[in-house]
Amino acid sequence: MKVRIGARLLPLIVIVPACVTWLLDDVDGERHRFSVVSPVRAGDQPRRSVSYSFDGAPEGALPGDFLAGMTGRWRKTEWRAEKLGANIVLAHVGFWEEDPDDVFPVAWVRDSKARDLRLTVRLFPVHPPASVKSAVHDGAGIVVRLKDPDNYYLLRAVPHEARVRLYKVENGKRSTLAGKDIEVPTGQWHELQLLVKGNAFTAYFNGAKLFAHEDKTFEEAGAFGLWCKPNNVTYFDDLNADIAD
Repeated sequence: MKVRIGARLLPLIVIVPACVTWLLDDVDGERHRFSVVSPVRAGDQPRRSVSYSFDGAPEGALPGDFLAGMTGRWRKTEWRAEKLGANIVLAHVGFWEEDPDDVFPVAWVRDSKARDLRLTVRLFPVHPPASVKSAVHDGAGIVVRLKDPDNYYLLRAVPHEARVRLYKVENGKRSTLAGKDIEVPTGQWHELQLLVKGNAFTAYFNGAKLFAHEDKTFEEAGAFGLWCKPNNVTYFDDLNADIAD
């Protein structure tokens, strides 16, 4: 699995040259290198960029940079690295034939913490199998300001309902905050993005702005990661977080 961490700094006035490079060895058996090479300016607030691709991750297991949990209680679904074409992706593998209420698998980046950020992922909702008549793809997405698997914000793309929605999940209960009807075809890649700044949330899908909304439920920094319904299969790749705090 590849992890890239960089930094971009907001333009201000006094410049002090700096160049810093770190090398992390043997993080869960993987070697991760990240660096910061930039002028450091007095009074700057760093903007960190962290990217996760899954090439090189051991197939069949959750990559070591992630933790998995579930909103609600049900049998465990699976998050695992899988080969898709020439690439390795992170797959959520659920159960097409069942759709329990208020059960949501979540996989978040280990030790991640951000309040204001731009979180982007590429996702591929797999088309439901014809052998399961009741099967639908009921959505997948990204989470921010996650305190635990029962408390977070969620941006979800829903193929079978043809819409993208923003939710809060508070004490395990999901509530809709905003949304927009838009086609989310299965069997192809899409880009889902959420910009979070203070109490403002702006949603994007395939590069187009969909809607903006304000909410004050979770105002502190939290983890970020991925989300799925338990009744589908979805592939994820190129998770990127531009962190402003």
